[in-house]
Amino acid sequence: MRKVIVYSFITILLVIGGAIMAFAYEVAPVREGGMIHGTVTFSGTSPAPLQFDVEKNPEVCGSQRSLVKVEVQDGLLKGAVVILEGIESGKPFVKQEWRGSAPGKGTFQYVGGKTLGLQVKTENCNFGPFTGVLTPDDAVQFGNKDSIKHVLHTFVSLDSKGSVLRTLHNRDIHPDGAFDRTFDSDKLKESRLVRMTCNRHDFMQNWLYVVKNPYFAISDKTGKFVIDNIPPGHYSLRVWHPVLGVQAQEVQVTPGKTLGQDFAFSE
Repeated sequence: MRKVIVYSFITILLVIGGAIMAFAYEVAPVREGGMIHGTVTFSGTSPAPLQFDVEKNPEVCGSQRSLVKVEVQDGLLKGAVVILEGIESGKPFVKQEWRGSAPGKGTFQYVGGKTLGLQVKTENCNFGPFTGVLTPDDAVQFGNKDSIKHVLHTFVSLDSKGSVLRTLHNRDIHPDGAFDRTFDSDKLKESRLVRMTCNRHDFMQNWLYVVKNPYFAISDKTGKFVIDNIPPGHYSLRVWHPVLGVQAQEVQVTPGKTLGQDFAFSE
């Protein structure tokens, strides 16, 4: 009887493990992939940048810093994350780099390949751009190019605008130092958002949207985005911004065709 129970338990574990693995994204050839492109706009008056008097390390950070949370030029929104939900296999993650707004020089580097491979490079008291993405259960590398210490504090948000937060990690990043941190699926299951701050410099704030496949884009300074090499099918296309919230559209990707889909936010 005991052997039967043990064997049954092992079988259950294998089934659960197989089910978990089935949800993992896999890189595979895409036949007659489609494309989605569009523009994200904003109408109305965007929030004014937050202004900060720098009390700690002004010799490195400067005496004054600002934080632009909604970056709009001529009605075109930069930094909106566009995500295509429900794809379990397809193209590899793309290698790319995004830099923070001046005077910040921090970067989000995505190594790409079978995993996203996010690397956060802190420079000039800046983690990187205000928005980005990460994948669950994949180690994120944090590095510091500044001559001063930063204290990385990460939270998980419990709604689309991050009004309720719970601490995930709190860790010092020393000059020329680096460490890896994994954001576990279990800790992210209540939310798809992670916020990063520095406990020493309150103007250092960034938001990351949790993605499960490489079919995402971040709108550029002209509000444009492109997602390519998409397996044909029916999906949910979402656009997210940490201040403006989430919008979604159902889309049908046709083999070898290009689909246009725009999004419009307002104050």
